[in-house]
Amino acid sequence: MVIGGTNKKLTLWNKEGVKLGEIGEMNDWIFSCAVMADSNKVLGSTNQGELVIFDVEFLTVHGLYNERYAYRDLMTDVIIQHLVTETRVKIRCRDYIKRIAIYKDRLAVQLPEKLIIYTVNNEDPTDMKYKSYRKISKKLE
Repeated sequence: MVIGGTNKKLTLWNKEGVKLGEIGEMNDWIFSCAVMADSNKVLGSTNQGELVIFDVEFLTVHGLYNERYAYRDLMTDVIIQHLVTETRVKIRCRDYIKRIAIYKDRLAVQLPEKLIIYTVNNEDPTDMKYKSYRKISKKLE
């Protein structure tokens, strides 16, 4: 979902109401905005009649360690897949996921305002029950 208004900015939101980021800024308040079907282009028009097309790119966010592969899904969820057993687990973060790192029995997920570290039982190599281990409330670049 794309929203624009009197703040002169076009912002991207998901269907659950989580702000994913700013697409661009215009010279006057935004009169209308639209998403081009089957492309990554967003159109915005201002009160002055200016029409701008923004090209939006979504980077792949993923991590791999041995037989575990983690990737971002729908911009706010993390899917961890065990490549040998082909089991999958979904972790709902309910916020925009910037980065993912996976190593041994830990998974780190960077969100805009915090870093969440998850852990799994390292005695069972096929265990996929990730639990929140530590939350670091700090905005990291």
